[in-house]
Amino acid sequence: MKPPANKRISNPRQRKQQHLLDVKLRASTERSRRFRAVSGFIFKTIIFVGLGVGAWIGGKEALRRFVWENPDYYLREINFATDGALTREQVVTAANIVEDRNIFTLDLGHARAAIEAMPQVESAIVQRVLPNRVNITITERRPIAWVAAKGDEDPSSSERSFLIDARGIVLRSRVLLPEYYHLPIITGFETENLVPGKRVNVLEMQSALELIRLNSDSTRFQARNIDLSKGYCLVVTDQRHAKITFGLDRLDKQLEHLYRCIERATADHKELQTVNLIVERNIPVTFYDPEADAAAAAAAEAMPPKPAKPEDKGSSKSPTEVRRAEPAAPKPSPKASTPSSRSSTPPRASTGNQSLKKPFRLNP
Repeated sequence: MKPPANKRISNPRQRKQQHLLDVKLRASTERSRRFRAVSGFIFKTIIFVGLGVGAWIGGKEALRRFVWENPDYYLREINFATDGALTREQVVTAANIVEDRNIFTLDLGHARAAIEAMPQVESAIVQRVLPNRVNITITERRPIAWVAAKGDEDPSSSERSFLIDARGIVLRSRVLLPEYYHLPIITGFETENLVPGKRVNVLEMQSALELIRLNSDSTRFQARNIDLSKGYCLVVTDQRHAKITFGLDRLDKQLEHLYRCIERATADHKELQTVNLIVERNIPVTFYDPEADAAAAAAAEAMPPKPAKPEDKGSSKSPTEVRRAEPAAPKPSPKASTPSSRSSTPPRASTGNQSLKKPFRLNP
C-alpha cells in the first residue's frame, strides 16, 4: 500500500487572502508625501546646477588670471640649435613664434610642421619648457653637390644654381658654408624646372648622386664635375682633370675597375687622361704625355718673333693686305701640342727620338 502524498490544505486563492494587509491611507497624507519628494528633487537639481555654473565661471576666471594673463608664462626665451646654415630669424618667422606672448597659445604641432616644410630642414623638434622657454632643434639636409646650368660658371654666385642632397631634394641656402664651395658640380641638366624642396627623380641625376655617395670617402679619385648632357652616361672630370666615362648602372663595379686603372697607372708612373668604364672588358685607357708637353712648351719659347719687312713700312697696302701676303706660320706637330690642346687619342707615330706613349686596355 502506497503512503499518502503531501498535499496542500489550502488553495491559491485562500493563500492570497491570508497574506493581504488591510491598510487604510488618507489622501492628504499621500499628497504631502509626493510634494516633499518633488520639492527635494527640484532643490537638489538647483544646487547641482548652481555648483556646476559656479565652478565653470570660477575656473575660467582663475585660468584667465593665473594662466592666460599671468606674465610669468609669457615667452621670454627661444633656444635655437641647428647643424646647418639656417638662422634663428628664418626659423622663428616660418614657425610664427612671437615673443612676449603666452606660452600656452603656441601650437607645437603647427610650428613643427611649418619648420619641416622648409626645403633645408630634414627634421625638427619643438619643445615647450615652463614657465617661459621654447627649445627648437633642427637637423638640416646636407648637400653633396651643386646643380649648375653651365659648367664654366661659379655656382655659388649664380641664381640658376642649386644645392642638392643625397636623396635628390633641391635646396637653396641664403648662407653658404665654407664646405659648400668644394662640392662637386653637376652640369648638363635643365635647372629652370627645379623647385627647392622637391625631389629630382631623373635617372641620370640619381646615378650622379649615387656616384658621389659611393666615392665620398675615396682619396684616389674625387669627382669635380659630372656632365649629364649625353643622357646615356656620366662624363666625370676628377681632381687631375682626367675624363672618366661611367654608365648609369652598376656604379660600384665601375669604381672597382677605375681603382684598378689608377693603381696600374701609379705603378707605371703615369697619369690617366681618359677612361671609358662603360666597356666591361678591355677598358680603353689613355695617359698624358709630359715629354711631348714639355717639348711643345720649349719650342714655343724658343721660336723668335718674325721681323717686319722694310718694304712694308713704305707700302701703300693696308694692314689687312700685308697680313694676307705674309706666309702662314707652320703648324706644330701633334706631338708638340700644348697641354690645353691635348687629344684623348695619342699619335700613331713618333717624331725624332721621343718614345711613343701607347695606351693600354685593362682586362678586369
